[in-house]
Amino acid sequence: MLILAGEFFNTLEQNSVGAMGSHLKDSLQIGDVQLTGINTATVIGGLIGRLLAGYLADKYGRRFSLSLNLLIYTLGGLLSAVAMNYEWLLVSRLIVGIGIGGEFMIGIVMLSEMVATKFRGTAIGMINVGAGGLGNFISYGLFLLLLGPLEISLGGPDVVWRWTFVILAVPALLVVLYRRRLPETPRFLLSKGRVDEANRSLAILASNSLRPTDAKPPVQLSPDDLPPMPVHANPAAVFHRFVLRRTVALGVASWMAFGSQVTLNFLMPTLLVERGYSVTQSLLYTMIMNIGSLLGATTAALIAGRVGRRTAVTTAGVLGCVTALAFAALGNGTGAILVLGALFQYFTMVTNTTLATWTAEVFPTAIRASGASIVNGIGNIAGAIMPFLAVALYGSYAFAGVFGLAAAMYAVLVVAARFAPETRGRSLEDVNENALMASTPAPTPAATRATD
Repeated sequence: MLILAGEFFNTLEQNSVGAMGSHLKDSLQIGDVQLTGINTATVIGGLIGRLLAGYLADKYGRRFSLSLNLLIYTLGGLLSAVAMNYEWLLVSRLIVGIGIGGEFMIGIVMLSEMVATKFRGTAIGMINVGAGGLGNFISYGLFLLLLGPLEISLGGPDVVWRWTFVILAVPALLVVLYRRRLPETPRFLLSKGRVDEANRSLAILASNSLRPTDAKPPVQLSPDDLPPMPVHANPAAVFHRFVLRRTVALGVASWMAFGSQVTLNFLMPTLLVERGYSVTQSLLYTMIMNIGSLLGATTAALIAGRVGRRTAVTTAGVLGCVTALAFAALGNGTGAILVLGALFQYFTMVTNTTLATWTAEVFPTAIRASGASIVNGIGNIAGAIMPFLAVALYGSYAFAGVFGLAAAMYAVLVVAARFAPETRGRSLEDVNENALMASTPAPTPAATRATD
């Protein structure tokens, strides 16, 4: 729950600028390009945060990095609330991005290292049900409430967005305080050779309580359980030839999936307003479309133990591509926008939830956080760049241009997913350390004699 809470606030924050787009434009006297720039600042901050959080998590621990992320996010959110001009808001959103950047993947990495192989995919998927699925749906309901019935009570159009940033930031601070009780993952401790600490952590996890305990763990770890192939906690190792193929494959897939999701979640309320819908209608319709997000994340979690990652991503990618093409051709009336938008969100969340799980499974423990963060960061770059392209396409081709772009991105995603290793039903060690050990050439007799 402590991991889920942080992920939930992450989702609310990602959707906030898009939901309040018209308020920010009027209050700060900015246009669509400047508004997109605010989103880009958050996304760039997210990239910085992901890389930094991944490095810190591999060097100092998952728990340390996770708590630091949320503290930085809270600071940025409060600075956003008191922004006096556009430039101030840009900087504050950059700080917010740094905070939430590492939150998502480090939380998933931490969970992947704590949960048994049989339940790993479902457990990680359920995080996205609460954060990406329910979070996307609730976020627009919250913004609909704050920017609708409560707008006058919160100071009117020029002030309500400030209170919204405060409302999003303050509860996250409480999560930070409770997260101090989370134990470090036994796998991380083993990767550092800290066997005794790994046993204590395992005992806490087995007790179903976050309180320190003197009880023995159900399985006593020993030096024999240390990783068979030492890997240095260096982000550059993510591009080593042993893991380069999986890094590139999932990096490309992340660019396509995350880039299209961020683009549409960010732009949809604003684009609907520009098509003549009121702010209230645009938020309501976006919330309705995000029912698809909730159902998609739930589907991904439920099938994670039965369907391979590659099959799930490929199937959802193909259907997402088809849905995007249908939206490009038919998305004119309100009914078509709602139905096709919800369908696209459904396939988007099946894809992204599965990719998040997959990414946390394909790197050795020593570089798992860095690897997952870098791959996810590649998607983050797409989230910074693709909205500008989408805005340009919308100006020329309306929804057909935006969803035509999404369809093309999903087509590339389907191809990229074919090159990453399947992980369903396999232990993290089997996918990574053991597989890499098996692929390492044995030393030649001459080399062996030279080291004797």
